[in-house]
Amino acid sequence: MRDPRTLLILFGMPVVQVLLFGFVLSNEIKDTRIIIVDYSQDVASQQLAAKIEASNYFDIEKTVLSHQQIEETFLEGKIKAALIFPVNFYFDLLHDKVARVQIITDATDINTSNLVSAYLTAIISDYQMTLSQPGDFSYRITPEVRMLYNPQLLGAPNFVPGVMAMVLLLVCVMMTAIAIVKEKERGTMEVLLVSPFKPIFVVLSKATPYLPSTMIETLLQYSASSI
Repeated sequence: MRDPRTLLILFGMPVVQVLLFGFVLSNEIKDTRIIIVDYSQDVASQQLAAKIEASNYFDIEKTVLSHQQIEETFLEGKIKAALIFPVNFYFDLLHDKVARVQIITDATDINTSNLVSAYLTAIISDYQMTLSQPGDFSYRITPEVRMLYNPQLLGAPNFVPGVMAMVLLLVCVMMTAIAIVKEKERGTMEVLLVSPFKPIFVVLSKATPYLPSTMIETLLQYSASSI
């Protein structure tokens, strides 16, 4: 009770972790920003775009009309997907009973990309059911999904940077702390503190040897993930 720092670690950190991992960090798709590329500009494309915007899953950032604008918007990092309606979308659906739309997702985060494409496909299927009569499945809208920036759906580019940061934290920071604690256990920390140099140099001298070894481990992990 006389150590407020220990009380903070015992009771404060679990509360923060529950709030972060339970409510803030979530895999749910909600208010995800997307763009609409409508080359058709007809009734069906506008109805489907309005249905997507009315859901709680997506927010339409803007409507663009060129592939160059799609690339530029993705590079800004503001959107997760783009829905493209081809020319004569409603005409093909009305006369051929089949129409296609393209879904482009940012696959740098594979899990989010798969969820976004699945949610969009579900909304498109629901709109397709509203066009058909009960028991009639003649109208069919086929979504073509394209994963941008990571077509092979590799998990390493997403997870390896986090693992590298964890290695830097565990090896460099913890080993530095252990080295300083050993000085306290041996009784030599007092000798170092009364030396002419400043105490910050003691910490730097303990951290410096572990920095090159940590960088080597990070490079080895990056090489292994590339293979």
